[in-house]
Amino acid sequence: MVLYVKIIMYHSELLVSLIIGVLLWVPVAYGSKVLELSDRFLDVRHEGSWLVKFYAPWCGHCKMLEPIWSQVAQSLADTDIRVSRVDCTRFTSVAMEYSVKGFPTVLFIKGDKTVEYKGDRNREELAEFGRRMDGPPVHDLTSCDDLKVMRDRHKVFFIYSDGEKGSGDTNTLKENFTKMAEEFQPVNYFFTVPSSCISQLGENMTPPATPAVYVVKDNTGFLYDENSALEQNMTFLDWMNRERFPTFQKITYGNFHQILKTGKKIVMAVLEENQIGKITMRMQEFKDMLEAIALNTRELFHEHFVFGWVGTPEIANSVAMMNLPVPSLLVIQPETYQYYLPEGHSREQPPSPQAVLELLNSIMDGSAVPYGGDSFPYRLYRAYFEAKTALAGMWRGNPVLTAVLFGLPLGFLSIICYTTCCCDVLEASDDDDEADEASHEKKE
Repeated sequence: MVLYVKIIMYHSELLVSLIIGVLLWVPVAYGSKVLELSDRFLDVRHEGSWLVKFYAPWCGHCKMLEPIWSQVAQSLADTDIRVSRVDCTRFTSVAMEYSVKGFPTVLFIKGDKTVEYKGDRNREELAEFGRRMDGPPVHDLTSCDDLKVMRDRHKVFFIYSDGEKGSGDTNTLKENFTKMAEEFQPVNYFFTVPSSCISQLGENMTPPATPAVYVVKDNTGFLYDENSALEQNMTFLDWMNRERFPTFQKITYGNFHQILKTGKKIVMAVLEENQIGKITMRMQEFKDMLEAIALNTRELFHEHFVFGWVGTPEIANSVAMMNLPVPSLLVIQPETYQYYLPEGHSREQPPSPQAVLELLNSIMDGSAVPYGGDSFPYRLYRAYFEAKTALAGMWRGNPVLTAVLFGLPLGFLSIICYTTCCCDVLEASDDDDEADEASHEKKE
């Protein structure tokens, strides 16, 4: 059964939604919460909030995202966000308007604001992105209970407090906080809280006398120290960029390049999840060991390293340009793409806590030997390694299909080369034979 799109707006916006529904006038499958847009979307895009997937029917990644996108629509059904999609092969004007160059591309559109989603393509992350972008950059928390709810709900967020003495008429810190909130809104939450609630953030935390900014993560709060930042030649933006991730977290294709931008070296536990996202007991023990090091040595290593783990070793293998054993350890230098390995690493025995600490200390004092890099020869070899790895993965997954995909073109190419080269040789041989016969007849 086919219905015409009717966008139901909340909070007394029924009239606007009916107008939009008539303008879009595109049929969608019954029961679907995802709106199918046409080029008429350009006429109504400034009405409300939109989370739009730009796709192409032939795109394999788009097809993989389709069921997740339906789940996102269900998750956001209680909000004013219209989860929708547009076929860029049919409505090219929409794709050109938003400069869409790859598929799928997910954009949040609200008024004149357009933000591209660059995280992992799962329901939780996509839905949270939509909620975060639909609200203001800075949320005001009026009670300590609200702060407790946010601590239970979010792994990392930033808070601002005016302090017990108040902020006064001019407050540069608050202005900078608001500015950073607008920039980092796609990835983090920002709140203002009463100064009396700061004591909730830890045993040694006291309400500030003057305006202050904190990052809340790992069940505690950490103060932005402006004097310390100046000593390290670090701007407020630099500090916020370095602190916006948990002390220990999962590293994925979606956040890997964002973590590189922190400027810290990445200490990575290389693990491999199975099809249902589980790891072996041996890998879990190694992961727990590295997490304990990250949390217990914060004062020593926090300024230099960010810790995490990968469930897909291909991320680490691409940097190292070889197949690393699992579990194992890899430390990545973000600026140069050089990497470090612990002494005597092997498949049989993962690094011990002592070996990890020795490696980190040697990196800090400059005695550790780096490998790899991002120069042209390394980039060339990395491209070769990734292509070889991808081909091997295709062969393991479906050898018949891989043989057909590569065998048929190679077969046709061989036939073309054979007919092109060998026909010339055969014709030349025939000409030589005819010339010999003619010469023989003349002699007779």
